[in-house]
Amino acid sequence: MPGGEGREIPEMERKKMRTELVKEICRRLEEVGIRPTHQRIEVMKYLTENRVHPTAEMIYSQLKAVIPTFSKTTVYNTLKLLEEKGVVSALATDEDQIRYEVDLTPHAHFKCVKCGAFFDLGHAGVLSLEKEDEIEGNLVREVQVVMKGICRHCRAERVN
Repeated sequence: MPGGEGREIPEMERKKMRTELVKEICRRLEEVGIRPTHQRIEVMKYLTENRVHPTAEMIYSQLKAVIPTFSKTTVYNTLKLLEEKGVVSALATDEDQIRYEVDLTPHAHFKCVKCGAFFDLGHAGVLSLEKEDEIEGNLVREVQVVMKGICRHCRAERVN
């Protein structure tokens, strides 16, 4: 199959990939002065492996199922620290939710008003501002673009 699509990854290769991911997470955390504790690594692993822009509640419920000793306070404190150190980005949505992501490259987001899906869009001309740009004497610290509409999957359902 082209590009290895549909190929099942052997267990040894999966373990190696997980080990490499944990090493990269530890390196990234240490790079910004964060001690890589088990809980912090797990939150970062979740964000890296689940690019769904989860809320703190979503992260907590998923990790609590796997690690029963995980607390909600730990998740919130970890996310706050990771955001303060610039490791993750927090996206405020109009539903008074904060969603988190590890992709710090300039890009836009799309929120489907029908099904609630929230996902990344390429920036293809949408974003011309970067962090630390200046507009009319104002210093830009962050740029967030969230477009709202009906996603292609919901649009396809309406046609059928």
